[in-house]
Amino acid sequence: MGLAVLLFAGGLLFWIGLRSGQRRWLLSGGSLLLIPFAGMVASGSIAPVILPVLAGGGILVWALKTPRCPPGALQIAAGLGYLLLVLALGFRQFPGLTPFSLLDVSGKEVLFPPEKLLLLALVPPLVLTPLQPDRWRWGCEPPGKTFALALPVTLLVLIPLALFLEHLRPGWTHAPIPVLVYGLAYNFLFVCVLEESFFRGIVQTLCMRWARHWSRSSHADGWGLIIASLLFGGVHAGGGLTFVFLATLAGFAYGLVYYLTGRMDYAVFLHFAVNTVHQLAFAALPTPA
Repeated sequence: MGLAVLLFAGGLLFWIGLRSGQRRWLLSGGSLLLIPFAGMVASGSIAPVILPVLAGGGILVWALKTPRCPPGALQIAAGLGYLLLVLALGFRQFPGLTPFSLLDVSGKEVLFPPEKLLLLALVPPLVLTPLQPDRWRWGCEPPGKTFALALPVTLLVLIPLALFLEHLRPGWTHAPIPVLVYGLAYNFLFVCVLEESFFRGIVQTLCMRWARHWSRSSHADGWGLIIASLLFGGVHAGGGLTFVFLATLAGFAYGLVYYLTGRMDYAVFLHFAVNTVHQLAFAALPTPA
């Protein structure tokens, strides 16, 4: 239980420090995260032999975030290396990593994938500066109002559609309270924060930059938003075509909120709200083998 508290408290402080620019929160969170990280290394969940590679990944993030990486071919190579590292961790294809026993609830182990901790150190720090909406006024001035409107609209679109497509069925969760609390905390920090930081904070911003560069159309930002949403839906292919479709629509909503407000936290909160409603009040139907 102690390591779980340190993991989630440290991760939250680390993210808040990144979002606010407050070094004391960032360093406090990072210091707390070192304890579960050391526990994972000691248990063999993170093989010591890969530590130099992980250190290299951290240096790569630092080089891309600062002017240390000169533009041109070297920057492209560094970006591709970073992308491969993130994808390998995200799809759990990176060698030397095995699930870590974080909790014991009623005699059952709750396993934590160490890839998530590594991604927390690699992805949110590299979130790019959001672009100003091109020819859009609505949403920029009152970001809270934009979020307050987007939340019910997103839920009112996704839930009936998911029920109609028979991807969901109503039913309250019966998970034990410790498992439920763990699931919600994990969902927020290691699903929503990571996915929004990568797909909205990096992928969507890059897609929009490229679209603006190569297209003179007033719809360039829209194309960037659509491409990022399709990529977001595509990585959910393991859940079947219906899930890909729903994830693409959800990704469009998260991306639009981020685009209009320029606030990563609103995209994360919207994503978390959708996932929480799903986790508490609905159950996904089995997908075909």
